[in-house]
Amino acid sequence: MTKNLLLMTCASSALVLMAGVAHAATATAAAAASDDSGTNVTELVVTAERRETSLQKVPVAVSVFTGAQRDTIGINTVADVTNFAPGFTYDPANVHAFIRGVGRQSVNVTDDARIATYEDEFYVYSPYGLDKSSLFLSQEQIERGPQNVGGRAADGGSMDMISVRPTDEPYAEVRATLGNYGTENIEAAASGQIAPGLDVRIAGSDKNQNDGFYTNVLPGGSTEGNRIHEWYGEAQVDWKPNDKFEFWARGFAEGWDGSGDSGSRLGFENGSWDETSPVDANEYVAAGLFINPNFGLSAPNGNPAAYKAATAAGELTPTSVTLYSPNVLNNPAAANSSNFADPVPYRISINDYDDFNYNATYHAPGFDVKYTGGIQGYNYHLSYGPDTNVKSFTMPFEDVPGLTPPGASALVINPLIQQTYEEDDYWTFHDLTFQSTTDGPLQWTVGGSAYYQHYNQPYQVADPRQPQLASPLNATGTALAAPNPLHQIFYYDYNMNVQSYAGYGQLSYKFNDQLKITGDLRYTADNKYGGESSRYIDFNALLADSVVLGNETPALDITPLETCLSGNPNDCNSAKNGLGRGVTTMGVIGSNGYATRDLGIKSDALTGGAGLEWTPTSDIFAYARYDRGYAAPSFTAGLVLANPATQSESINSYQVGYKQSFGRSLLVDLAAFYYDYDDFELPITVPDGSLTTTDFINVPKSLSTGVEAEIYWTPVKDLVVTFSYSFDYSEITTGCSGKVSAAGVLTPASGALCLEDTNDPAAVEHGAKPYPGQVYNAVTNGGLLQSVKGDPLPDAPENKVAVDVAYTWHFEPGSFTLSGDYVYRDSQDGTVFNRSYDNAPSWDDVDFRGLWKSPGDRYEVIGYVKNVFNTLQYTVAEPGSGLAGTATGVSIPATGLNEASNLELNPPRTFGVEVRYKFF
Repeated sequence: MTKNLLLMTCASSALVLMAGVAHAATATAAAAASDDSGTNVTELVVTAERRETSLQKVPVAVSVFTGAQRDTIGINTVADVTNFAPGFTYDPANVHAFIRGVGRQSVNVTDDARIATYEDEFYVYSPYGLDKSSLFLSQEQIERGPQNVGGRAADGGSMDMISVRPTDEPYAEVRATLGNYGTENIEAAASGQIAPGLDVRIAGSDKNQNDGFYTNVLPGGSTEGNRIHEWYGEAQVDWKPNDKFEFWARGFAEGWDGSGDSGSRLGFENGSWDETSPVDANEYVAAGLFINPNFGLSAPNGNPAAYKAATAAGELTPTSVTLYSPNVLNNPAAANSSNFADPVPYRISINDYDDFNYNATYHAPGFDVKYTGGIQGYNYHLSYGPDTNVKSFTMPFEDVPGLTPPGASALVINPLIQQTYEEDDYWTFHDLTFQSTTDGPLQWTVGGSAYYQHYNQPYQVADPRQPQLASPLNATGTALAAPNPLHQIFYYDYNMNVQSYAGYGQLSYKFNDQLKITGDLRYTADNKYGGESSRYIDFNALLADSVVLGNETPALDITPLETCLSGNPNDCNSAKNGLGRGVTTMGVIGSNGYATRDLGIKSDALTGGAGLEWTPTSDIFAYARYDRGYAAPSFTAGLVLANPATQSESINSYQVGYKQSFGRSLLVDLAAFYYDYDDFELPITVPDGSLTTTDFINVPKSLSTGVEAEIYWTPVKDLVVTFSYSFDYSEITTGCSGKVSAAGVLTPASGALCLEDTNDPAAVEHGAKPYPGQVYNAVTNGGLLQSVKGDPLPDAPENKVAVDVAYTWHFEPGSFTLSGDYVYRDSQDGTVFNRSYDNAPSWDDVDFRGLWKSPGDRYEVIGYVKNVFNTLQYTVAEPGSGLAGTATGVSIPATGLNEASNLELNPPRTFGVEVRYKFF
C-alpha cells in the first residue's frame, strides 16, 4: 500500500468522523496563540495516563514546559529541553531520547524507541519536532517511567508535544531572528473563526544557518555543523459544532537541505589519525575491506614521522602521495576542536516529510469516546566521506616477468570512499479510548491501539574512483564474481514492516479525599517482518601482491564468507539443522552477488501497574507506583548474520513521589525510582573476519535507581526561579564466568555476560576487566572477553543540575525580563565498557536572555547569548575508535591501540536577536 493511498484513507476516515463522531482538542489545554497561561506552575494541566490532571496531582514524574516558560527561560532547542528535564538525555545526531538510562541505542530502525513520542497524542517515530518554537508548540511534557495506558508500549517514558490551537478571535503574528553563524529565521501564523464553532490556523517557518560551527581547513572546503535550510508549513482545523462533539485535525509538510540536523557533523574525533597502518578496521564502517585513506601520509613526500614509523615497522609504504594541502599532516581537530579536514562534505536532505493527524471526541453521558489517528512519514538521505587530506597515493611496483600481468602499472589508491545512508519511513497510528467522566469514586479507562510502520534503510560504502572494485573475483580468487557497477565495498539494506496491536484498561477508586488506588493492565502483540540483503567486497586481501600485480590487483567478493545464510551459526549454509532466531527463509546469494533472506519475529507481553495516591491536605500529594514495561525484539538487520533477532526486554519500575505547593508561589516536586532491568537490548561491535560489525545482544540484568527534584519558586512578584536536579545510579549486574582452556581461551557459561571490546582486544587499557586466565594471541585468541559488571548504562549521567533565575521590570513603555541559567552535567558513558575513550566528560554552561514586551504585548524583542563562555558541552557519549596506528607509530592490541574519542557537542557560543509582532 502506498503512502498516498494511506494518506487518502486517513483523510477519508477523518471526514467520516467529522460527520459522525467529531473530535476533541488534545487532552492538555488547547492553548491560545499567544500562550501566557502556565506561568503559574501550580495551575498547570498535563495529560498523564490519558487524563487531564493538575501538575500538582499527577501520580507520575513529569516535566512540563509551556510556551511562556520556554520564552522566558530560553528553552528553544532540544539541548535546552534536555538540560531542564531531570533524567533526560538526547542524541541529536541519531534523534534518540533516553530517560534514566533507558533509550534506543542504535540507528537500526528495528530497534524500537523506548521513549514514545506523541504530537497531539498521535504517535510519531522520531521526535524531530521537539525544537519547534512557542509559535507552534503550546506545551511539551516529558513523562518518566513505563507507559501502559494508551499509545504504544514504551518502557522508558514518553514525550508529548502539544500544538498551539486555532483561536476564536482573529490572530496573526510574525517572528524574525538574526544571529551569528549566518542564522536567519522567519516564522508566521494566522488564526481565526471562519464559521460558528469552526476555527482554523495556518503557520509556517523557514530556518537557515548559512555558516557551520566547524571549519574545513582544506582549500575551498565549506564549513559544517548545523548548516541548515529547513522549511515547514502546517494547517489546522478545530470544529466544535455543539457541546457533544469536537474535532481537530492538522496537516503539515516539511523539508531539509544542507549539512546540518541529524546525522551531520556535530563534534570531532580528538586523537591522531592512523597514518601508519594500511588497513584499520575501526576507522569507519567496513573499513577492514578497503585501504586506510590516511595511510597515504606514510609516503616519503607525506608526513616524515609517519613514513619513518611505517617503514621501521616493515609496512609496504606508498611511494608517493597527492595531498589537498601540504600543511595538513595530521588530524586538525586534535589541536583545535573547531577544525576538520574533509574533501567530501556532508550532504543531508529530508523530503516528503508529511503528516495528517486528527483527534475526534464524543462526550456521551458519563463517559467520553476519543479516537486519535493519522499518518506521517519522510525520506531521509545522508552522504559523507572520510576525514583526510589524502587525494590519492601510489603503491610500490616491480614488473616481475611471469608474475606481473602484461601492461600493468603501479596501483594508485583513490581513498575517498563515499558513505550513503537512507531511511524511507512512514507509519500509521490509531487509538480508540473510552473513559469515564463522572464525579464518582470509581473511574475507568479502556481502549485499544493499532500501529503499522514500513521502512527501508539502505547503507553503502563505495569508491567510484577505484576501478578494480567494478569486476571482483570470487572469494577464492579463481573466477569472476558478479559485476559491481556501483563500486561498492560494503552494502546492506533491510525492508521491514511492523504491526503492533494493544488493548489496555485502567481502574481507579477513591476511598475518600485522602486515599486513592489505581490499577492498569495492557496486552501488546508485535509482529516485525521483511527482508534483508548485503554484499561485501574486499580490496585488502591481495594488497601485499600489488607490488607485482600493480593496477591489476583484484578485489574479492567475500560475501559467502561474511554471511550466515541460515542464521544458524552451527550450519550457515544449510537449513537442515534449522534456521537462526528471527530468520524465516533460507538465504541465497543471487546472480547479482547480493545475499538475501527474509526475517520475522512475533512477540507479545502482558504489562501493567498499580499505584497508591495520598492527599493529606490540598497542598500535599504523594504517590507510590509499580509499573512493568516492555520492548519488542530487535534485529541485527541488513548484514545477513547468525541469530539476528534478540529477545524482548522488560523493566520492573518502582517509583515514589512527593509534591507540595506553598500557596501560588512555590511548587516542590520530588521523585525516587528503582528499575529492575531485564534483557536490555544492546548493540555492540564484534569482530567478523576482517570487519568490525555491530550485533544485538541481550544484557541479562541491570538496574537504574535515583532521585529527581523540580522546584518552581516565585519568592516575590516578578522574580521566578526554576530548578531541576537528577541523580541516576545505573549498573550492569550480570557478570562474566565460564571455563578457560589450556590455551587460554574462555568459553562463557550460560547466562554470563562476557564481551570483547573491539577497541581494546587484548584488554590492556586502564579499566579493562578481562576474565582471569585468558591468554591473548593475535592468531588463536585475538580478543579477550571481559566483564562489564558494575559499569553504568550508556547515556545515563549520574548528576544533572539546571537553574534559571528570571526577573521582570515594568516600565510605562512595557516590561523587560532578564533571564540567566546555569547547567551542569556529569560525565556519560558511550558503551557498557566504561572507558575514558568511550566517555564524554562533565561540563557546565551559562546562558543569558532578555525579553522586552510592549504594552498589550503587540511586539516583543528578544536578545540571547547561549554558551556564554564558549565551553565544550557534550550531548551524549559515543563509542571511541581504537586505531591501529598514529601519525608517529604503529599500534598493536597487545600493548594498546591508538584510542581516539568521538565527541558530540552542543553548539558553541551563539547570540542573536528575535523580533515578534502581533497584528491583532
